[in-house]
Amino acid sequence: MTSSRWAFVATLVLTVATLAFPLALFGSPPDLGSAPMAEGFKTPILALEFAEKTEDLDFLQGDEAAALRAWLVEVQFLDWFFPLAYAGMAAAFFLGMALRGRFLAVIGVGLALATIPADWQENATINSILAEIEAPVCGPEIEPPDGRDDVVLRDCLPDGYFDEASSEAELVSYALDSFLPVRIEMLRIDTWVKWGLIAAYAAWMAAMLWMDGRRILAVPAGVGALSLLATFVSGSNGHVAELMSILLIPMMLTFPIAAVMYLRDKPAETGTPQGEGSA
Repeated sequence: MTSSRWAFVATLVLTVATLAFPLALFGSPPDLGSAPMAEGFKTPILALEFAEKTEDLDFLQGDEAAALRAWLVEVQFLDWFFPLAYAGMAAAFFLGMALRGRFLAVIGVGLALATIPADWQENATINSILAEIEAPVCGPEIEPPDGRDDVVLRDCLPDGYFDEASSEAELVSYALDSFLPVRIEMLRIDTWVKWGLIAAYAAWMAAMLWMDGRRILAVPAGVGALSLLATFVSGSNGHVAELMSILLIPMMLTFPIAAVMYLRDKPAETGTPQGEGSA
């Protein structure tokens, strides 16, 4: 069997792994806490990923949301392996195309592999957010330092602390009231690096399949890329983000379908466009 065929077989194997994570491992989230998710969101993971301000995380606060936080911690652990499956699936497919003489597919290999560390970085930021919500960095039991002009987290200060403090110390303490606003801004960057890479390789896949004459298969990949662009333009609107997550399913399933079709191609035809005018 040729190396390209091995790459397409690897695509199918990694597809099974990609499907196994959300279907068999992640499971259904427990009930929400006392606060609802941001408008339009139905999926806790998406609501967390696309949070824009601390109020968007109210659904994770308090004892009522303890079970949900615990579930998210478990999902985050599994998600360290999930990118190896879904991004590996895409990389293996692009590698198979490259080995068939479609050298531009190498770009897709790079984009897919870059998604793995990007997803891990997003996971690290999410874990830091969940850890701070579970164990806040400040609280009434934490004693402030002796120096009244020392810059400390505002939640660590007793009432009336700023009666004699400098205005500069008071101003800075507001900015450092919690690390959550900073972590949320970091998460927005990390999230869009990951989703941006996914959008890029989805668009590249659509272009490669279109140039290869498999224009019907190019449609789901193109729609998936456009849905990610729409989510970005909408400012992470909950309704748009939830729709995007649904439209990415046929895009991801395009990889194994296309891999099967390339496996059916005759090796003698390698290097020429396959299936002109077909799916």
